[in-house]
Amino acid sequence: MNKLIALFAVCVLSNSTVSALSLWPFASEAEQKKCVHIYYDKSENPEYKIGKVYAVYLQNLMGHFPEFQQIISPVEYYKKNDLEKCQANIYIGSYFQNKIPKDFLADFKVTKTNFAWLGYNIWQIDEEWLKNNLEHSYSHITNLDRNNLDKNQQPSFFRFFTYKGETFEKFGKFVGKDKVFHAGFEMIALVPSVPPEQMSVHVLSEGIHSVSGERRPYILQKNNYFYVADVPFSYVHESDRYLIFADILFDILKAPPRHTEKLALVRIEDVHALSDLPELYKMAKVFEEEKVPLNISLIPVFFDPLFQEDRGENQEFLPMTRVPQFMRFIEHVKKQDTQFIWHGVTHQHARAANPHTGMSSSDFEFWDAINNKPLPEDSINYVLDRLDFGWSYLKEANIQPVAWLTPHYQASALDYVIFSKVFTWNVGRVIYYESQIDGLSESTTDISYRLDTQNSTQRRDALKNLKVTTEGNWNGQLYPYEIYGDVYGQRLFPEILGNPQPFESAHVIYPRTLDEILSDAKRNLVLRDTWASMFFHPYLLTGWRGDGIGEYPGDVRPLRKLLRGLKDLGYTFVNTKKFVEENQQMRPTPIFIKQGDN
Repeated sequence: MNKLIALFAVCVLSNSTVSALSLWPFASEAEQKKCVHIYYDKSENPEYKIGKVYAVYLQNLMGHFPEFQQIISPVEYYKKNDLEKCQANIYIGSYFQNKIPKDFLADFKVTKTNFAWLGYNIWQIDEEWLKNNLEHSYSHITNLDRNNLDKNQQPSFFRFFTYKGETFEKFGKFVGKDKVFHAGFEMIALVPSVPPEQMSVHVLSEGIHSVSGERRPYILQKNNYFYVADVPFSYVHESDRYLIFADILFDILKAPPRHTEKLALVRIEDVHALSDLPELYKMAKVFEEEKVPLNISLIPVFFDPLFQEDRGENQEFLPMTRVPQFMRFIEHVKKQDTQFIWHGVTHQHARAANPHTGMSSSDFEFWDAINNKPLPEDSINYVLDRLDFGWSYLKEANIQPVAWLTPHYQASALDYVIFSKVFTWNVGRVIYYESQIDGLSESTTDISYRLDTQNSTQRRDALKNLKVTTEGNWNGQLYPYEIYGDVYGQRLFPEILGNPQPFESAHVIYPRTLDEILSDAKRNLVLRDTWASMFFHPYLLTGWRGDGIGEYPGDVRPLRKLLRGLKDLGYTFVNTKKFVEENQQMRPTPIFIKQGDN
């Protein structure tokens, strides 16, 4: 069904006060090797949470650099000379006029470490220092101009951002029945303090106004100092300036790229026992002919309690191993070294719409989408019982999944922590909560789902004391590169390009064309370690009279265009099984959450 590309956009676009703290055990400062200290605004306002939200975004991006220990603390807790304890420091200025400690400001001006300042409060540095070191002065904060509309009749702002010869774009869209305009329109406006011919500061990225064409520096760098003229974690989407910052992290950390190639991953989505087999065979043949590794997101049990599908009475609840013709397809694609991604157990919940049709591949499985909260029965045993049930059919089919994919990317924080422990790799985008995680110890026993071991008892023993408490709302994040450990502990294959989606629906408010996806993939070539990672639904082959993007039912040309387009751009399609085997030992250094005077 219509995947979470738009639903995810909604949660990312919200400015809700959401985050998650690390589940990793604390580490003493004496144990640090390479480290980065992330400072965020706590503020005097007890209701203010977004500073911690943004810190979590940055923590998760740091999961691509597992050799760095992360130290996380409010800037208000700063102690003299703390900046010199790590190779890199990053301050996220998200609270306007936050009271920054004088010692922090003084140490900032003389530090020899790499320092990145994001967003607000740069004006608290004296103007003389800014002129001499960043060769710019603070002018003002830009605003949304509702009087000067762009060519799409939308309010204008600094929307476009140059980087390495490409242009990225902030999100801006009228959303909802009331047509409220959503956009992260603010940017810190800087003015040069020296003539252009005397300037030695590097303008790594410029913001461009969507109507006037005026240009302002977006990212400046001189010597060990970096300045980013907003906090790039609001309203994140597939072509966002967030991707520029994700790439600048390599420079802030002085970290080399991990890959010499640009990697690609395209998966066939929402495959189950009653999927259209002629379409699946045609798609598999295209992958084989194009010599592209095939990855299938597999739902092992089909369930249709509300009779949405035209089916027999005995096909309400249908494990894949009970459908011979489907299993023949599975055995067929195994011969071309297909990798399977475990995509939920039934990809729906109970016998009700949650919130769409109640049918497998349509609804949420681990989240109450009607009430926007965890399922009433959500617990360790509930999740493991459900996974064990689905695993029984994967074992029967002799399928070892290469990774797990949470249905519609959404589950409770408890569920995500469980997924991090019982699956070696996950796929996709993730929803994050402000969470406290207790009772989780690192086990020496592998408790992941594997064909070569019986470890159900060990799983339950290892997780029996796990306790996860959450508060507030939720927010989401996507990644341009693989993550070796997010704040839940998940290793993640990224999914940055989304999916071809030709129309809006109750579930999808953000359609994307194939050309837009290929354009994003082309632009992203300037990013280090980026993936062209996405998914493709079988129903897209149904032709123009249905939900598809082909010209006739069974038209595989759009799929072939996608695969060839990515190859022509220079992407190398990854063998996910080999990638997992080669990167199985990669784990981040434990995170240290610094509190108060600790």
